[in-house]
Amino acid sequence: MSKKSKKIEMDMRVNRVARLLSNGAVRSEIMQYAAKEWEAAERTTDTYIAKARDLIRADWETDRLTFTAEILAQLATLQKEARNNLGAALGCIKTAAQIAQVLQ
Repeated sequence: MSKKSKKIEMDMRVNRVARLLSNGAVRSEIMQYAAKEWEAAERTTDTYIAKARDLIRADWETDRLTFTAEILAQLATLQKEARNNLGAALGCIKTAAQIAQVLQ
């Protein structure tokens, strides 16, 4: 296997472990999965777990202003989709106002 294909394989495994962690898997479950699916040793799997945790952490290390803007954009989309459900639409508007600190 070339260096490039090894990197691609490693990235795929790390992403899979990140999904497992995000879905609530614990180390022992990931160890079992990696041994079964990839015949990976414990030490190798610990490396996958560490890299996956770094990946998850990087996903959430966004500045507060960016995070707020993303949440407000999602709420605006939800509010538009909920036009036929007045309670849900108003809930989106209220939540957006609270996040934007319009309502105190």
